[in-house]
Amino acid sequence: MEQLREHGVEAAAEPLTRLLERVVADDERGFVQLARAEGRVVGVAHVATILSVEHVGPVAWLEELYVTPDWRQQGVGTALVTAILARARAAGIVAVDLEVDASHYRAASLYQRLGFRRLERSRWVKNLGG
Repeated sequence: MEQLREHGVEAAAEPLTRLLERVVADDERGFVQLARAEGRVVGVAHVATILSVEHVGPVAWLEELYVTPDWRQQGVGTALVTAILARARAAGIVAVDLEVDASHYRAASLYQRLGFRRLERSRWVKNLGG
């Protein structure tokens, strides 16, 4: 919820919880990765999986990566992405896709350091829900 608020996204806790419960209950949908320190969650990543024609196999979409503000720039994001990559490889996933908000230079730097490359595309969306 904290991350969505930081991005100006309105979301209710109950539907979000139900959605994440579905992800955790079905490996085919993806997975959630947590980072913990000092007895609490300090980072979270949600990875959704799809079958991709472009990559000719299963692909992980890094839907969300969030580190609490007091734990940023301490290696938590690197640890989360490294764990995601290892878990994806073990599951036979052939690629990991993600997007970075144009103003998130630190996130872009993290992904570049970990071997991701920028694609020259623009992302589009059409909301179908109410």
